[in-house]
Amino acid sequence: MGCVALHTVWSDLAEIKSLAVAEAGQRSGVGRELVEACLSEARELGLKTVFCLTYKPEFFEKSGFVRVDKMTLPHKVWTECFRCPKFPNCDEVALIYRVEA
Repeated sequence: MGCVALHTVWSDLAEIKSLAVAEAGQRSGVGRELVEACLSEARELGLKTVFCLTYKPEFFEKSGFVRVDKMTLPHKVWTECFRCPKFPNCDEVALIYRVEA
């Protein structure tokens, strides 16, 4: 029904990447469950912050993420973006989630 990845960037920072839900599974809670699984894993790993870049910020806001300026993210985050045809004019929205222990 869906997939997602939690990519650890540093010992205290990770990114939710490649969240996708099949059309048949959309609006059924599958995406929310995948995000919660990532946040649970982040807690287990002792990560303090999880971020995402998305075209659907409202979806992540429902899970407690807050919008931030992309430029506040560490520069290392942009190493993959450098190869993107949209770089440096990315139209994705950056959001972060502060993980509670």
